[in-house]
Amino acid sequence: DFRALASLNLNGTPLATWQEMEELATFPALRRLRVSGCRLWESHEYTEHERRQLLVARLPLVTTLNGGGPIGPQEREDAERAFIRYYMDRPESDRPCRYAELVAVHGRLEPLANVDLRPEKKVRVTFTCGAASETRSVDVYRTVSDLKQRLEPFAGFPAANMRLFYVDQDMRHIQGPEEMKYPNKQLYSYNIQSGDEIIVDSK
Repeated sequence: DFRALASLNLNGTPLATWQEMEELATFPALRRLRVSGCRLWESHEYTEHERRQLLVARLPLVTTLNGGGPIGPQEREDAERAFIRYYMDRPESDRPCRYAELVAVHGRLEPLANVDLRPEKKVRVTFTCGAASETRSVDVYRTVSDLKQRLEPFAGFPAANMRLFYVDQDMRHIQGPEEMKYPNKQLYSYNIQSGDEIIVDSK
């Protein structure tokens, strides 16, 4: 009986649309969900942080996602506000039903550019390349592509041959490094914080 289902592991399943994910919100007892390696993540350029926010906002009853700690009220509110901003510039036909529900709760939000809620501009990150390690201050509004260019002297090889892996200090015991494979993503979309690490590797 799906109505009594409290835990569900959908890792590696062929779920390919947000509509399929939204069906999970209809399971009244579902609290613990694992959903990684599914087809939806392959078809869109989402960072782990963006995926988590878009899922948390869609699934109000789920309290634990992908084995992490409990989803607290502040994380849920941040995710719901990010969800509204994600969809507010899209055509009405592209907005899920959840959008109207969350606008009813939080109201119509200003674009981030107009409010002082933007991420902290500079963070201190440790870069590791082989045996070399260096801590630098990084502008989170830089793109992954730009960061690679700036790391060429440190790495000793060209940006075109470089792979970057982000290590979240708070989540490293739950999930491994996340490859930063989208060149035009700004660093804040990975939710990079001071104290985190970026591993520099060659292709």
